[in-house]
Amino acid sequence: MDKKGLRARFIFILCFLAVFAIVFVARLFSLQIVHGDEYKEKAENRLVRAYPIKAPRGEMLDRFGRPMVTNKMGYYIQIQSVSNSDKELNETILKIIRMCEDSGIEYIDEYPISAPPYKFEFGDFEKPDSALKKWKKENKLEKFNSAEEVMDFYIEKFNVSKEYSKDDIRKIVAVRYTMLSKNFSVMNPYTFASDIGIDTVQKIKEKSFELGCVNVEVEPVREYVNGSMAAHILGRTGIIYKEEYDELKNKGYGMNDIIGKDGLEKVLESYLKGKDGYKRVEQTKSGSLSQMLNEKSPETENFAVLTLDLKLQEITEDSLQRSIEKAREDRGKDCFSGAAVAVEISSGDVLSMVSLPGYDPTTYTKNYNELLKDPDKPLVNRALDGLYTPGSTFKPLTAIAALEEGIISPSEKMTTKGVYEYYAPSYKPTCLIWKNTGETHGTINVSEAIGVSCNYFFYDVGRRLTIKKLSQYAKAFGLGQKTGIELYESEGIVASEEYRESRNMPWYPGDTLQAAIGQSDNMFSPAQLASYVSTIINKGKRYALHLVKEVRNYKTGEVVYRNEPTEISNYEISEETVQAVKDGMRRVTEDGTAKAVFEDFGIAVGGKTGTAEVSSGSDTVLFVGFAPYDNPQIAVAVVLEHGATSRYAAQVARDMFEYYLGASEVTSEIEEMNTLLK
Repeated sequence: MDKKGLRARFIFILCFLAVFAIVFVARLFSLQIVHGDEYKEKAENRLVRAYPIKAPRGEMLDRFGRPMVTNKMGYYIQIQSVSNSDKELNETILKIIRMCEDSGIEYIDEYPISAPPYKFEFGDFEKPDSALKKWKKENKLEKFNSAEEVMDFYIEKFNVSKEYSKDDIRKIVAVRYTMLSKNFSVMNPYTFASDIGIDTVQKIKEKSFELGCVNVEVEPVREYVNGSMAAHILGRTGIIYKEEYDELKNKGYGMNDIIGKDGLEKVLESYLKGKDGYKRVEQTKSGSLSQMLNEKSPETENFAVLTLDLKLQEITEDSLQRSIEKAREDRGKDCFSGAAVAVEISSGDVLSMVSLPGYDPTTYTKNYNELLKDPDKPLVNRALDGLYTPGSTFKPLTAIAALEEGIISPSEKMTTKGVYEYYAPSYKPTCLIWKNTGETHGTINVSEAIGVSCNYFFYDVGRRLTIKKLSQYAKAFGLGQKTGIELYESEGIVASEEYRESRNMPWYPGDTLQAAIGQSDNMFSPAQLASYVSTIINKGKRYALHLVKEVRNYKTGEVVYRNEPTEISNYEISEETVQAVKDGMRRVTEDGTAKAVFEDFGIAVGGKTGTAEVSSGSDTVLFVGFAPYDNPQIAVAVVLEHGATSRYAAQVARDMFEYYLGASEVTSEIEEMNTLLK
């Protein structure tokens, strides 16, 4: 190719490049100058986010469909991840902290270091040192020894200004730490506080310019229809913890989810949690909404029907509270607590279960420290976790064992002498009537012995029976055994030689006598005592106690879970034995220790009072019973700590029977109506 051709080609390339450059510059001019504002706005709008819309939890209804736990719509404060500096974010956090504190609103704080002087706070754990070690390892803080050193680390990490007060520094660090632990990010906003009042909502909206990364969103909030009623049973909900999230994240849970923490809220979590919806939006970098792209509505899947009778629960709680107050006024100045349980004999359904004092699940977190320190221990579910010496309520069990083993017959008489001298002179226990009046119960059979609660009679049959047989029957009838209920419960203690051996203590012959009248090491829960009475009426057949009747689907009404009566054991006893014991328990309410409470009741019932001496303070008192006598349907157990005299416990049982025996007349009508509504 000649020079002229090369020159022409070179000029062509230069011209092409020049034209390309002109077009490129013109395009840039159009983008940046002519349409700059327009494209800037579009660029800001390209941020697409997906937010969950929380599904309301399933409701809990009583056995007749009356609501016990529902939902209401509330507001929560959300912090979004936008282009804030640490300084701006820290300032914003402090502002909303102060807003919440001024309004008495609790915000989420999972930071285990106290306000100054800084200390580690792992007091809730059984082994605080182990908990601290685990926490340090999880957060890569092993090199720090003191809480002060950890604080300094996080202050630097979050760029918290030391111009703030130490209290404010700790508050900011606590929120930033919690945000970090919940994976705060553009796609995962942080829930700062839940269930806030409308006044706080208004304040946040009024200062929206100052609080650019803060939004107020709507969420379903748990509503416990009757306040503190049945709090120990229903339980509570709360924001998911990191450890819980680690276990549940593969089941679709998010870091800001509300889950069941205690009680049936926790037991039924997999049924009550609905399917969250979502919304996809375009937002500007400042966090403001540009446009809604699409959304999916949340769904509540199931609701739970409990075995409880709401009205009976209310009556039991009110009656128990009145009896506690009456006992405190009249006899026992130290009576502040108690428990009561009612069970349907034919199924093991728990009809009511009360533990006093209780607490309000909606303010649990806010009042936790006060509840934990309260000497009356309102957080303890005494119906399941409280263990009490049964006293004379154990005597029907001793009678059953003696009758079934042929130690005595229903008609056999024994002449009681007041002082039991079989182990004299070293040990001579007495009957209460002898101790109080110097008299005896005379010559009586087993039913009469139950009716007058004769210690002498049961000392003798207990000795002949042996502790081995006595403990065997106690376990067979559910005493010192778990009831099978859905919630946590203590196992209890059955007096025995084996138990003493486990504690490196001897068993003496006199211990058998005391065990036979419900003393010695025997310790049972009120739920076990109610189950035990039910088992007597069922001739040794023991049903598991349960609180959940069924779970149904909201849309279809289909039963997705049903709790059928479950037989735990069957230690069959004769009809003759049952009748002898029932007759003795009827005598208690007609002529014996509960006569004053039941003499004008009008319906025959069976029962047994009990008194247990405690190391200090007034006696703890008990009552167990069943009704009606001819066709037993309901078994109850009542305990008043330091109640002094058993009539206060018996009065609670009477109130429970009175409602149930009247209410049972309309039960079939209510059930029929509910069936039609479904």
